[in-house]
Amino acid sequence: MVKEDLKEKRYNNEEEYFYKVNKDLIERKRKELNAQRKAHHKNELKMEHWMCCPKCGHSMEEIEFLGIMVDRCTTCSGIYFDKGEFEILLESKEQKGFLSSLKQIFK
Repeated sequence: MVKEDLKEKRYNNEEEYFYKVNKDLIERKRKELNAQRKAHHKNELKMEHWMCCPKCGHSMEEIEFLGIMVDRCTTCSGIYFDKGEFEILLESKEQKGFLSSLKQIFK
């Protein structure tokens, strides 16, 4: 297809070479720009939802609970665990029971 376009426009070999080089450069730059746009969009979405309560949408704060940091909503007091935090909490060897520890958060 490129060769046909070049023949129709009557390019010589040198012009054909630079046409191909420029076309490759444009395609590569377009791919890079699209990748940058995608990364930027992903970052914007993350920042839009960062530390927002999945239940009510209000802001959340990090609090320490039995030695791990958990996220608590400042409005509805919902508690949310990051990946692995709940497993750490279940494996801890605290003397207090799990429910009694949860009650401490809501006092």
